[in-house]
Amino acid sequence: MRASGLLITRLPVPLRNRVVERLRLAIREQLLPEGSRLVERQLCEMLGVSRTLVREALRQLEAEGLVTIVPHRGPSVARLDRATVKGIYEVRGVLEALAGRLFVERATAADRRRLAEAFAGFERAHAAHDSAASLRETSRFYNVLFAGARNPVIPATLRPLSGRIHLLRARSFAMPGRKEESYREMKAILEAALGHHPQQAWSCCLLHVENAARYALNSFEDEAGRAQANAAIPLKRTKRKYGKPRERNP
Repeated sequence: MRASGLLITRLPVPLRNRVVERLRLAIREQLLPEGSRLVERQLCEMLGVSRTLVREALRQLEAEGLVTIVPHRGPSVARLDRATVKGIYEVRGVLEALAGRLFVERATAADRRRLAEAFAGFERAHAAHDSAASLRETSRFYNVLFAGARNPVIPATLRPLSGRIHLLRARSFAMPGRKEESYREMKAILEAALGHHPQQAWSCCLLHVENAARYALNSFEDEAGRAQANAAIPLKRTKRKYGKPRERNP
């Protein structure tokens, strides 16, 4: 249709959403690692969609903090910096603690059953040492917690951070000792939620996020330390050894 002489075109919204989700998943699973350039032509070929859809998806992911678009250089996967990470965990701590308390106060019996089932899925993944499955089940656990809290503002506020939250979970999980500690903390959250202790649920959720923040922030320090150590290693010059020259056939 035309309005005021301007042609209005309708973009295939479901397809655009699928493009966004594919790219978001590739970044979350680190198939597209931090700092890597995102060439539109290559993304179009990889996804089998138009450049318009790719650009729309990149703008959406830029709003989520997963993509950085620099003028004259183009888009790339955003790098997480320590200050931003600290801010994300501060927001998570308050909102997830609130969700834990509200879950206890508002959840139905069905909500509590689903939370127990979600934790059981996480427990199986943890026992199998399946990090990818553990991350998926952790997200499922929190989705159930948020749903039972009956406050849609909490997940709506955290949704734009979900991609970076997943990356930070993977980062903290990779630190020695964090997986076992995280398991114990989530079990404590479950027990508080099912035991009708709202303040205990608040405290357990907050502690879980604070400890995750400590591991994630320490990972940046470890990376900086390794980078400094590598930079301090002098390049060793090796002498070339030449063998006996071959005799040429006359």
